[in-house]
Amino acid sequence: MSASSIIPINRDLQAVDTLKNKEDIRLIWLDAKIDDSQDSLRTQTLLLEFNPAAQFYTDPNRCIIFIKSTPNEQILLIVSGALAREVLSQIHDAQQITAVFVFCGNRKYHIELISKYSKVVDVFTKQDMLLQSIRDTMQVVEKQLLAFSLFDQKQKSTKDLSKDSASFLWHQLLLHVLKKMPQDEQAKTDLVTICLDFYGTNKQQSKKIDKFRKHYRCEQAIEWYTDECFLYKLLNRAIRTEDIELLYSFRFFIIDLCTALERESKKLKSSDILTLYRGQQIPNDEFEKLRKSVGILISTNGFLSTSRNINVALTFARQFRKSCDMKTCIFEIQADPTLTSVIFADIDEYSKMKGEEEVLFGLNTTFRIDSINMDKMLNMWKIKLSTTTEGNTRIEEYMKLQEEQMKDCSPIIYFGCLLWDELGKVEQAEKYFKKLLTTLSPNHPDISGVYNNIGNVYRRKGETNLALQNYEESYRIRQKILPKNHPKIAASLHNIGLIYKAKGEYDRALDLYQQALAIYDKNYPGDHIHKVYTIEAIGWIYQSKEDLDTALIWLNRAFDIYTRVLPTNHPNIAWCSGNLGYVYEKKGDLDRAIDFYRRRLEMEEDTLPSEHSNLSTHLKDLVKIYKKKNGTQIALALCEKQLVSQRAILGDTHHRIASTLMIMGSISEPTEIRLYYEQALSILEKCHPPNELVTLDCLGMLGAISLDEGNFQEGLAHWQHILDIRRRIHSPDHPEIASRLESLGDLYFEDMHDHSEALRYYTECLAIYRSNYLPQHKSVVEMEEKIEKVRQMMKT
Repeated sequence: MSASSIIPINRDLQAVDTLKNKEDIRLIWLDAKIDDSQDSLRTQTLLLEFNPAAQFYTDPNRCIIFIKSTPNEQILLIVSGALAREVLSQIHDAQQITAVFVFCGNRKYHIELISKYSKVVDVFTKQDMLLQSIRDTMQVVEKQLLAFSLFDQKQKSTKDLSKDSASFLWHQLLLHVLKKMPQDEQAKTDLVTICLDFYGTNKQQSKKIDKFRKHYRCEQAIEWYTDECFLYKLLNRAIRTEDIELLYSFRFFIIDLCTALERESKKLKSSDILTLYRGQQIPNDEFEKLRKSVGILISTNGFLSTSRNINVALTFARQFRKSCDMKTCIFEIQADPTLTSVIFADIDEYSKMKGEEEVLFGLNTTFRIDSINMDKMLNMWKIKLSTTTEGNTRIEEYMKLQEEQMKDCSPIIYFGCLLWDELGKVEQAEKYFKKLLTTLSPNHPDISGVYNNIGNVYRRKGETNLALQNYEESYRIRQKILPKNHPKIAASLHNIGLIYKAKGEYDRALDLYQQALAIYDKNYPGDHIHKVYTIEAIGWIYQSKEDLDTALIWLNRAFDIYTRVLPTNHPNIAWCSGNLGYVYEKKGDLDRAIDFYRRRLEMEEDTLPSEHSNLSTHLKDLVKIYKKKNGTQIALALCEKQLVSQRAILGDTHHRIASTLMIMGSISEPTEIRLYYEQALSILEKCHPPNELVTLDCLGMLGAISLDEGNFQEGLAHWQHILDIRRRIHSPDHPEIASRLESLGDLYFEDMHDHSEALRYYTECLAIYRSNYLPQHKSVVEMEEKIEKVRQMMKT
């Protein structure tokens, strides 16, 4: 490598400044002597060829912080002998640390590290041997990675099951939708572009990407996949981590590979049942989940590589030294070639890795877990699986339900809708639809749907101004290309109405809903799901206008239609039940309110994933009514029962457990409230990923408790923390930021008597309120009054 090809490299970066890693592995080199000398830069450049996201550190503290902030990657750490002991004592047991390579000048001074730390591969003094070991380890790790979804075929609901079952069905639907997307030159261009974005500085991979661009043919899909180049590395990570941007870009190759495997699979249909093997190291928590799931269906989230030869599988299983946080396992799979829906193919003749006798399973192949036992002869766990069509009926039922939903939109639009509506992946949906804006032509028939769904995403995030902008753009396009009474015109009117309702402009929202309903009535004289959404929205408007009797008329009408057109216990029926309960609560009819709230919670417990936030929100609503009826002990007993169930399913550090503790605190004696909320905050600080909305609620109450106790500095710290989080997760003019600014202003004015600080917070708050609401809105008027009051106080 010539000196001219070496460029300066940034070091000691924080996580936010590093390149997003699209591979599973990240290399990190820690050595106080890394610098810009030619020898050092040459080594850094070689490591970047191995892994474009590789990072380099001279500061051990910064390196440790980065490792701890990167929990979802497989980190291969190269560390100097001088720093090895200091660093390994702090991070060796972190799950993301997969392997450690000690690089030093004298092997004998550090040889004991191999026996002391199980993840230390070896101690190296020569660069070529180090690089070869890193290369070999990376290949093993990439083949070891495996994610799976479990599907309890006995569960009742098809709309939303447990987290694992929902993920299982989502991966089935993913392939179904991708296959309906156009296979054109743009699809191939999207794939090449995103690969070059990541591997642009990697000469070896860039050459392969260019070769792929110029010469790839669909019948070569298996050969390209087994080359273990950029396609193999990025595709499996995209599927396993549900990286929507990558998956959409890879749609071209995914379809080709699936088609090729289906073609090759037919060659095995006359064969007997095959016994196949896969060696695997599995994290303890994933292994325990499998052990508890014997008899349940499992689907690997990716293309599953196996071998006819048990010795090949055993070699892979034993590549790593035993670790306390991993189980060494071998999968023994009985694969029946006569099952038409099970796709697997003998790809040994196509594979670049000769001699592995590889059999590759297609995307989303379903297996049954037959048994899991310790094999004493092999000294590892044996997991026996068998291919099955057992779940096909449930999968087909789910697909049929989704096909009905897809009638009103194209596959590319429905794919994004799935993200924000079915799976709650709002951020990923936003990225997906914004990417469509850049890839579809302005005259594409789906452009109005893209803008409409960006509006949906912003509305889900509470960004009403941005939602309105996109809804109105979608409406403008639809008015140009559709008849005035087209159902999609009604859908736009309905969505714009939702925003004006959120802004408190109820009459304007009601007018839009009525226009939408008139169009729906012309298109759908009988019951129809789109029409009932608008009927329910009108009922909600009347509730907001305090016309509760009229609200009940519209909501009961919606409830009746929902029960006629939707399956039993459908989430929309549950949601409408809650709306009816809320109106009865407002009317003071607490018995009916309890009945509807309880029905909603019971339906949602049957249909929503165990971690769904609605379950906590709606438990809180029910508990609140019990408290109003002096039924605090009944409410606490209900919460205790919920806690037992939640801990059994979700573990001890889940945001739903924190939410339940907060609910219990809200109905407890004043002396116990702080204890419950502090327990909740302790759990929330350990949650991964963090649940910021629940954390905000918890901090808000702890702040209020501190203020009630006269501890203004502690209360101020909690509320300032809330403002910091709000600014991080919302746009600058979000109403929630204004609300927190107002609370801080109140604190400075009423409790701390700091009028200048109060005025500063109030002024910023008013600017945000004015950007969201009309001048006569209550929030605007009240804030103007507060500012005038502060100014008068400052004059005296």
